[in-house]
Formats: sequence, structure tokens, C-alpha cells
Amino acid sequence: MPEIIMLCGPCGCGKTTYAKTLQARGNTFVLSSDDLMLTLFDACIGRERHQDMERRCRSFLLRQAESLFALGLDVVLDFGFWNRKERLDTKQYFCKQGIPVRLIVLDAPYEIITRHLEQRNRLIETGKLRAYPIDEEKRKRFSSWFEEPTPDEIDEYIHIVE
Repeated sequence: MPEIIMLCGPCGCGKTTYAKTLQARGNTFVLSSDDLMLTLFDACIGRERHQDMERRCRSFLLRQAESLFALGLDVVLDFGFWNRKERLDTKQYFCKQGIPVRLIVLDAPYEIITRHLEQRNRLIETGKLRAYPIDEEKRKRFSSWFEEPTPDEIDEYIHIVE
């Protein structure tokens, strides 16, 4: 039976790479809030406006996930799910409709995340990747917004060690 998979973790821990791995197995579709935001807004639109637009994009993608699930596909939500309320609201949204949903948490040591972010930024600079660049200042800010999932939220935990 298909399911909805929510990927949770800090910037640079490997969520998007893991999502692509799941998609490569077949019968899986990945929905990324960053991809949609970058398609709609090329430049920085400011934190408040960004958060509002991201909320709207995620709402749209949740409806797309329902449709893809109805077609028999697994759906990976590559959103980050940095705060508990968003994780719980999303799980509840799908559970109310009888749609199976799992939260997979990815984590990696500081050094690996640093390497991932440096590689990501190089690819962005050379035009080989369309993503948000994350410098050290942004990394610290984003890390301060990340609420660690509690054990009762987690369906699967993956520690990236490369």
C-alpha cells in the first residue's frame, strides 16, 4: 500500500539526497517545497513574505500528495519539517483521511553537514544546482529554528555517517 513519507532534519543532513534514493526505487514521487518556492520566486522575498508563501506552497503540495497517493504512488515530502506543530498538523491531515504517513528523521554529524553545505554552495555558484545557498550565518539561524523531534513523533531515524 502506498504511503506519505515526511522527511525531517536540519539543512545539509541529506534529506534531498535520500528523497532521490527513494524515488529511484520506483513508484515514488518527491514533492519539494524548496523546488516550488525557487520556481515561483527567484530572489529573496524577505523572511515574513517567504514564510507566508512557503505555507501556501506546502498547502498546495499536500493536496498534490493526496492525488498522487490516490494514484497508488508513495509520496515523499521533502519539506524539512523543522517544527513540531507542522509535523503534527501534517500527520493529522493525512491520518484523518486514512492515508498512512511516516516521519523519517535524518541527522548527521556537524562535519558531514558542513561538507554537504559547502558542496551544495559550490554547485549553486557554478549553476549546476538550483537551491538556496546556506552560509554559516544562515546555518546558525536555521539551526536555531529547528525543533528536535521527540521519540513519539519518529517512525524511522537515519543517522548519516558517510
